[in-house]
Amino acid sequence: MFGIPGEVFWPTAAFGAIVALVFAGVALLRLVPHPRSRGLEPAERETLEALRLRLDQVDQLQQRVAELEERVDFTERLLAQQHERERLGLPKDETAH
Repeated sequence: MFGIPGEVFWPTAAFGAIVALVFAGVALLRLVPHPRSRGLEPAERETLEALRLRLDQVDQLQQRVAELEERVDFTERLLAQQHERERLGLPKDETAH
């Protein structure tokens, strides 16, 4: 084509088309309106901080509830052992003199 051998023309034309498409894509992206900036308004920032504090409080409360559940389970096991000893007629531990 145009006096240029095909083995040179077609790869060059393909590369030129790719470059043209990239530039056209960049130009189109500049024309598209950008979404709202990532910066938060002061009211939104305060609300977000309040939510983070609440989540921290919820996490702490969940941890406390889990610890209390472990204590209740332990106490229930101790009481069950005591009741079992009484049922079987075994003497109580004589560790306290």
